[in-house]
Formats: sequence, C-alpha cells, structure tokens
Amino acid sequence: MCGIFGIHKHAEAAQVAHLGLYSLQHRGQESAGIVAIVEHGSARGVRAMGLVSEGFDPAELSSLPGDIAIGHTRYSTAGSSTIENAQPILSRFRGGHISLAHNGNLTNATEMRTKLEDEGSIFTSTMDSEVLVHRLAKSAADAPEAKLADALLGVEGAYSILVLIGDTLLAARDPRGWRPLVMGKINGSTVFASETCALDIVGATYEREIAPGEIVAVDRAGVRSASPLPPEQLHRCIFEYVYFARPDSRVFGGSVDRARRALGRRLAREHPAPSAELVFSVPDSSNSAALGYAEQSGLPLELALIRNHYVGRTFIQPTQAGRDAKVKVKYNAVREVLEGRSVVMVDDSVVRGPRLAGWSR
Repeated sequence: MCGIFGIHKHAEAAQVAHLGLYSLQHRGQESAGIVAIVEHGSARGVRAMGLVSEGFDPAELSSLPGDIAIGHTRYSTAGSSTIENAQPILSRFRGGHISLAHNGNLTNATEMRTKLEDEGSIFTSTMDSEVLVHRLAKSAADAPEAKLADALLGVEGAYSILVLIGDTLLAARDPRGWRPLVMGKINGSTVFASETCALDIVGATYEREIAPGEIVAVDRAGVRSASPLPPEQLHRCIFEYVYFARPDSRVFGGSVDRARRALGRRLAREHPAPSAELVFSVPDSSNSAALGYAEQSGLPLELALIRNHYVGRTFIQPTQAGRDAKVKVKYNAVREVLEGRSVVMVDDSVVRGPRLAGWSR
C-alpha cells in the first residue's frame, strides 16, 4: 500500500502534488517524494525519509517549477525502508527521462529482475517497482502508452502506477483492479490519485476510476485511453474498505464510510452482545464500523479509547518492534467509561494479531 498523485498542465504542479500527498499520508509513512517536469522537458525530483510534513521545505518545492508532477508516499511491501527505495523513481534513458510512482506488489518481480540482470541491467534499489523502469527503457515502441503496455505485459500482481515519459503523464491499473486509482479535473488540469480524498483537498472534481487494465495518457494534445492488457477476473482488495482508505474517500465506486458502517451493522446482526452496556471503537479506522454496530444494536456509542494523534498508523510500521513501541503510546483508556462495565470493542481487523502481553494493529 502506497499513495500516488499526479497532475498535468497546472502552473504550480509540484505544490499541488505536495498538497495532494498530505491526503495520502495514511497510505505510507516511510518516505515521500515528488518529481516535476521543468522547462525544456527535463525532470527534477526531491525525495526524503519520513512524513510529507517533514520531507520538503519551501526552498525544495520552489526548485521544482513546471506544470507536470507526480508524487508518492511509501509503505514498504517490497524492499527495505531506505532513501534508495523512496519514490518516485527518476531515471535517464536514451529517450530522455522516466519517472514512476507505484502502489502495489509485483509478485513476479524477482524473476523479471533476474532476467534483466542477466541481460546487463544494473539496479540501484531493492524495490520491485524498478523492474518496470528497466522494461520501459528497453521498449522499442514510439508512443509513451505503447512503451508502458510493453513494460506491463507479463507483469503479475497488483499495481496502480503513474509514469512520466517526456511531457506525457501515464496512469495505469492492473487487469484485476487490486488497488484504486481515480482521475479528476481542476479547470483544464488532469489529476490522478489513489483516493478521492486527495482530489478533494486540491479542489479537483472527480471524473471516474481508471478501469482495470486501462492505460490513460495525458499530454499537450489532450487525454487518450487504451486497454492493451489481456482482461482478468476482478479481484479488488477488501482491505481498502476495511483499513487502508480514508473514510471520506470513494474507492471501487463506493463510499468507504458507508461500507464500514454496513460491516458494523452486519457484525451486530451476526454477533449480538445482549449483556453489553456500550460499544466503542479502536480509533480511527474502525470508527465507522463501531457507528454501524451501535446503530444496529441500539447500544450507546462511547469514546472509551483516546488516541494520540501525534503517533502515526501502526499497522504500516515496517517492523514488529516499531509497531509494538507505537501501540504502547498510541492509546489510553477512559477509566470512567469502561471500569466495571460489559462492553463491545470494535476494531477494523486483527491481521497481525496480539504479541506477548500487548496488542498490535
């Protein structure tokens, strides 16, 4: 899970991308980056470890003029958490530059990387996304969207990606549609983002989802679309609704908040708690589900756990030690609400499960 954002034909593209990344911070906390197309078609980027608010100062953003930009917030599912693995990737090739921001997990990346290395390719990172850059550079196709189609042919796994080749911005989703990717407009500018909440913060109007297997190209001539990849059965990631996405977003065509409330109502029907006196959530991603449980059961919803909002999301911490440390300082119980009472506690999920005497999310 990562957050990606792109914008084409906006006078302050890097600044808009920076703002959009704030709304995608929940999708990745380890590093952030922005690449912009500056005058004469050259590309320049900044990357930093840590949060969006920590990584860029005004001087760095002002060094990224131009009207095209892509940005990325990283949660490492492949490759260690280092600056070498921060995105967007920016590479030079015979045709100019390639920059790529990827959300997903390429399940055959190791095989593709081995083949590329046998053919002489040299990698500078350990993340799976870099194999796509090498495949793009090797493509003999002329049009940028055809290069991307070549690069994606035979790639397995989940990907929603943004690519810059010259002054063309490309957006694509894998044929199974694992991860979300949406398109919007700000006046005459085209915007892409992992979630609609990022469109909202920059003042963009939602247009549509990028379809599974679709490649959208945006350049000075306008917007065009192609579906060159073989169709596959849809497999959308349910964890987007359960945990990953923000409740104010719409993903896969539906409201995240409404989906979580519906899950909470169903939980109340399937697992009623007739002796319970109240229901509460483990904030924040289970808030909507707890509301649904309360609505269905008639139990009062209470604020029984207080979250420290200076602590980020714990599930996406890259190590178990980091998750344990953050959970310890993340929550405090309200004793007056809980003491001596029978309660229903609603959490979004138990994916990693308890560890020793503590609990981890």
